[in-house]
Amino acid sequence: MHFIGRTSNIRNAPIIKLLQDSKVSKEVISLGQGIPFFRPPENSIESFIKNSSLKNGYSYSTDAGLIELRKAIKVKLSIENNIIVDEEQIVVTAGANQGFMNVIMSITDSGDEIILITPSYFNYIMSTRLVGCKPVLVSSDESTNLPNIEEIKKRISDKTRAIVTISPNNPTGVVYPKNLLKNINDICMENELYHISDEVYEYFTYDNNYHISPAFFDKDMDHTISLFSCSKSFAMSGYRIGCIITPKHLFNEILKVQDTIGICAPVPSQYAAIKAFDLGSSYMNQYISEINEIRLLFYDVLNGLDSVNVNLPQGAMYFFLHLKKEINTWDLAKRLIDEYDIITIPGEVFDSNYSSLRVSFGNLRVDESKEGIVRLKKGLEILL
Repeated sequence: MHFIGRTSNIRNAPIIKLLQDSKVSKEVISLGQGIPFFRPPENSIESFIKNSSLKNGYSYSTDAGLIELRKAIKVKLSIENNIIVDEEQIVVTAGANQGFMNVIMSITDSGDEIILITPSYFNYIMSTRLVGCKPVLVSSDESTNLPNIEEIKKRISDKTRAIVTISPNNPTGVVYPKNLLKNINDICMENELYHISDEVYEYFTYDNNYHISPAFFDKDMDHTISLFSCSKSFAMSGYRIGCIITPKHLFNEILKVQDTIGICAPVPSQYAAIKAFDLGSSYMNQYISEINEIRLLFYDVLNGLDSVNVNLPQGAMYFFLHLKKEINTWDLAKRLIDEYDIITIPGEVFDSNYSSLRVSFGNLRVDESKEGIVRLKKGLEILL
């Protein structure tokens, strides 16, 4: 017997599947995954190594995470995000992906609905299906990458439990303006829904764009749930540390899920994260100008291609290319790997309703990026 259950309607991990389907050479340059080019803070690395060999580092922490870490997160939220919470509203998780899963398992039953704005981070769509819920996909405007508030309202039903926003956005790079986030927050309050806010790329903003935490509008913290991560801002993706900022009434419900799935986030990583959160945005500040330089290098080239429409990203580390002709983007991404040694991500995995391609510009330093741009330009000119 080969019975397959709830995973049967879930796609394979897209990036891994793409690489398995392609001929990846040693010379390949990745513009695929969003992995920053810089290292974690040195004192985070030192703290990880030190605590790995100590009993308090190789034993469990509480399910919610080390109290020292939750206090550091509390201070960071107050200073940088204007969010005032108690330690009992913070749950440390093994990354934002686990945070999202913990949340939707706490607030939904099978058959409930979660509204997601597309193009959307694929793991959130997959997680929603995995718990037996229906992802209700609301397409953003193709030119602005912003959702229409009236369209969101139309999609709310008696089964809706939450609206998810990602800002700065993966995959489009748009930063949601303050009034849009407040409108969504108000809709959630009026309809007794949760607003799940992914803020993983909060430090990655450019020009005059800036990040707003929706929980700022929810002074009672009654319906807003925020997800943060160390993976991007502190280059700690392998450490697996994120956190949920939750209304008080959900704290114990989320801990039930946490204890069942992972018990606690990796404890040496939690000690490393204390040092990272103590640094806050100051750590990213030393790298953001170089990332911005790379962003502009990519834009100068991509904007000159006749075959694509491209917006200059306001945040995050991605270009989301709108291809001017309908094409199988999975096949295009495969050919870019096979023939041009360049990794990109097909737009179809983000449930984009038009032919598109995601290009990550945060993976490489300036000199390495220049070769990546040359390969990408050549491939798109010939293949499109």
